[in-house]
Amino acid sequence: MKRRFLGMFTTKAQPFSKWWQEFRSEVIVIPMEDPLDPIVSVDEKVLTVRTGYHNRRNTIIIPLMLLFTFMPLYMFYDWLPDFESRQEYAYKALASIERQKALKQLRYGAEETERYARALLNENGEVTWATYLRAKEVEGRLERFLESFVMIGSFLLFGIALWLLFLLKPRDAEVYFDRERQIVYSWRHGRVGAAYFDKMGLIENQVGINIVLQYENKNQKGYRPMAIVGIDTGKLGFHTEADTTYPLAQILAFMDHGKEAVITVPSFNREPAKLFWRVDPKPENFEARVDAALKAEGDLVYHYQTRRPKGHAI
Repeated sequence: MKRRFLGMFTTKAQPFSKWWQEFRSEVIVIPMEDPLDPIVSVDEKVLTVRTGYHNRRNTIIIPLMLLFTFMPLYMFYDWLPDFESRQEYAYKALASIERQKALKQLRYGAEETERYARALLNENGEVTWATYLRAKEVEGRLERFLESFVMIGSFLLFGIALWLLFLLKPRDAEVYFDRERQIVYSWRHGRVGAAYFDKMGLIENQVGINIVLQYENKNQKGYRPMAIVGIDTGKLGFHTEADTTYPLAQILAFMDHGKEAVITVPSFNREPAKLFWRVDPKPENFEARVDAALKAEGDLVYHYQTRRPKGHAI
């Protein structure tokens, strides 16, 4: 069954129900004690799956965060001028040039060295930031010196941004598949999203499974389709259709036949992803807001089939 008509460039969604019969006839789901990622929990009523943000966070964001923290600090330490050694150099250079003048044996480049050394010292014979920058200008390296500072600052700002992402972004809420009501729902940053299972949108591309639900706008003023991006299968990227077929078949089997189609134990709960300071809190009046999102379904299917839905990503 070909579900990615544009391969990795697939951006518009299709109803998952479009391929149900093919999944049922072509994919055999084997009940297991551990139903594998991205499934987090299974019980009589609900199966939940998690996004792949914890994988991307631990294998991409944290290493980059450490790299762009310590690398610019090391570069800054190497970039920072040593005024004491520059002052000592200026005194020695000027003394050497005075001896050469006395002997009338000026070496090649002595004039440039003298200008640089005199520019380093102020009227008190000290090196300051002002005299150091003046000397760099005399040397013809001021622009390069300042460019290095800007580059170090850019690296450090990127590192700070990654630290903020690491510390402030909570662990994503799971996506809930409710078999009794045949609905799908979740939330992100206080916004509730839901859809009937047969209306749920699906995009499969290189980042994994992307599920489209009817989400609240800011301040709960209206609704629009939004994608839960990057439900992966234990790998960071470059997902193929083969990678995403079995997890989707497991979800469909659960919604069709219950937990016995997916697990061999009374219930299943996967250990939560670690290294998170907090989780995305469940919104207030959640059940009522799920019902409201379901009632506001409207042209959800047409909308996500004809327009690229915005996504909750990272």
